[in-house]
Amino acid sequence: MRHLRLPAALAGFVAIHGLVAVPAATAAEALQTMVVPGATCQLSIPTTNTGVRPKATGFRNESTTTSNFVICPLVTPTVRSANANPLANGYIILSSLDGQAHSVSCTAVVGLGGNVVFPAKYSTKSIAIPAATDDSVSGSWTLADFGQSSGDSIDGSAWFSVTCNLPPQVQIQSLQGNYYAEIGD
Repeated sequence: MRHLRLPAALAGFVAIHGLVAVPAATAAEALQTMVVPGATCQLSIPTTNTGVRPKATGFRNESTTTSNFVICPLVTPTVRSANANPLANGYIILSSLDGQAHSVSCTAVVGLGGNVVFPAKYSTKSIAIPAATDDSVSGSWTLADFGQSSGDSIDGSAWFSVTCNLPPQVQIQSLQGNYYAEIGD
C-alpha cells in the first residue's frame, strides 16, 4: 500500500497543475460576407417625378433622361466591441439596364457627423459599368479609402452607407460587406 501513495499523489499534482496552467480560451473570428439587396436603397431627395424605384432585382433608374441621387445603407449584423468597426470592406454592385456603358460617381461614408470618436469620413469613386446587361461591376472601399493605414477593419463602419448619382438606365443590384464574426471559443 505504501508504494501506491507516491504515484497517486504525483498523478493528483499533475492533474491539478494541468487545470491551473491551461491558458484562457479566446473567441476565434472568421471573415463572413453579407449581402444587402439594392431594393433597400432610396432616393436622397424624394420626388414623385422620377423613373427611379426599387424592384425585385435592385434599385433601378428606368428614366432615359434624368440622373438621381440614391443612398444605400449597408446595415451590419454585428459590432465589434466598443470600436464600432465591423467591416473589413464594403462594395456596391451595379449594372446597365440598356446595354450601354455608363459611369457612376458614388461616395461611401463611415462614422457619424459631429461624433469626435467616430467622425464621418468620405471616399468618392467613379465606377465604370460595362455595356452588357448581363454583366455587373463593383465599386469597393477598404481601410485606405478612409485614411486608415492599419488594422483589420474600417473604423466607424457600423455606419457605412453609399450615395450614388445614379444615371439613367443603371441599377444598383446589391451592397456587400465582409465583416468579422466570433465563431466560438
